[in-house]
Amino acid sequence: MTAATWSNDDRSLERHYRKLLLAYPGRHRRRYGTEMVTTLLEMAAPGQRHPRPGEALHLLASGLRHRLRLPARRPFAVLAAVLLALTMGALGGAAGSWAGSQTFADLPDDAAIASLAQRASGATSDSVHMRIVSPWLEESISTTTEVGGAWDAEQARQRFAADGWSVSDITPLGGQAVGLNPDTRSFVDLPMRNSTFSARSSGLTLQVRGYLTPDHGSVHLDGWAQSRPMFLPLIVVGILIGLVVGWLFAAALAYRIVEASAERRRASTGLWAVALVALALPAVALYGNALRAFRDHGDVDPVFTVHSAFTPGPYYPLGPSWQILALTIAGAVLAGAAILLARPGPQPETREAAIAS
Repeated sequence: MTAATWSNDDRSLERHYRKLLLAYPGRHRRRYGTEMVTTLLEMAAPGQRHPRPGEALHLLASGLRHRLRLPARRPFAVLAAVLLALTMGALGGAAGSWAGSQTFADLPDDAAIASLAQRASGATSDSVHMRIVSPWLEESISTTTEVGGAWDAEQARQRFAADGWSVSDITPLGGQAVGLNPDTRSFVDLPMRNSTFSARSSGLTLQVRGYLTPDHGSVHLDGWAQSRPMFLPLIVVGILIGLVVGWLFAAALAYRIVEASAERRRASTGLWAVALVALALPAVALYGNALRAFRDHGDVDPVFTVHSAFTPGPYYPLGPSWQILALTIAGAVLAGAAILLARPGPQPETREAAIAS
């Protein structure tokens, strides 16, 4: 019985089979799709309207194996697939990190930062505040306020507690200061009274530090968003998805290059080699950030994030601050050019049935 004859009786089963065959690569469906559907319909029971569960799982698994398979006797294809999978894993980790960071609490605006600095210092004088971005950490805030030597950490702690913040105990800090003795014209050590405490509220953590001499001092406030429980799992999921997608993409591209003309094959292979070299430094930076995100996970400092590697900054000691982002864009452009260049030529037709066992 042919697919056409069967479809006159019931096209439902054929449609289901064709949907399942989408698990196979396009090149496989173009060559063997009609024969596969015909054979499957001939094997179906009379009146059957849906594929059997075992049959459906077999087709899906067989299709996935075909998508993961690389061309035989192509060592460069294997190397390129491994490198591309690792690169896509790094980009997937960055995507998962970015998605996780979207669940973090928003940092306060400038007016709120000034209010927090005033609460920490107890002074009405203006503070110096800044927003800190880096290629390793999520954005944070930092303020500095000049105070007198009588600043009291316990009073600052009580101000935050009264405002609903969960505050820690006060911890002494080390430190040393020197001053000029006007009589002897020499530097002398000055006694210091330094301390710190933290405050948490609504997903934010503040670290208050005071450094005081007998008649002068400064109060520093650092703030950052707390990590969420799903942050690290999203990084792992992103890396795993990136690895699988990278391998699937590499396998599809490898067959595309193999089926291209010799001239296009050489040019596309060369472009892919350059693209992978360009993406190497960004991938190393992203995996480095992923390692830091797991190794230094906690709430004692701003959160290490994977995607922060794209933030302009001195990630590597050599090269411009924007090199990670620039190399990623350059690698993506070169990869796109390689894909367009590897346009397959005309393929021979075959009527051989190819149902994977």
